[in-house]
Amino acid sequence: MTPSESAAARRTAPARSPREARPGAAPPPPLRVVPTGRQRAPRRRLLALLPVVVVIGALLVVVVGQALLASGQVRLAGIQQKLNVAQGVHRQIELQVSQLETPSRIVHDALGAGMVHPTKVNQLPYVSLYTPLPTPAVTPVPAATTPTTAATTTPTTAATTTPTTTAGQ
Repeated sequence: MTPSESAAARRTAPARSPREARPGAAPPPPLRVVPTGRQRAPRRRLLALLPVVVVIGALLVVVVGQALLASGQVRLAGIQQKLNVAQGVHRQIELQVSQLETPSRIVHDALGAGMVHPTKVNQLPYVSLYTPLPTPAVTPVPAATTPTTAATTTPTTAATTTPTTTAGQ
């Protein structure tokens, strides 16, 4: 080959990469289309807006929490006011009860109602609530007779019984 032919062959022959020159080398990866800047713009905008949306949402949560807290404080203040009023009324009623149950007032009202002091005071014996009392003896009521031949009947009354108790218990 002449030098002019070899130069022409070099110009028309495709250029080979260094990988192709080596035998047993891995084939090159397949080609892919690189996205343009217009296709990436919505993702970038979304990623740019996400922190702003998160911050605004967090601020709204804080504002709602503060509003609920303020509402609860107002309600609590109203309940405390009602409690203070009810405690004041309770104290006044306790004072009235203590004044009404004084022995001197009771004696004065009793004398004003016409009651008199007793001449003799009888003390009642102590009865334990834990020891059972004996069962009283009761006599049965006699059976009433039914008239069969009398045209007019007169009503009869049954005799009443009184329980008998043993003395000294």
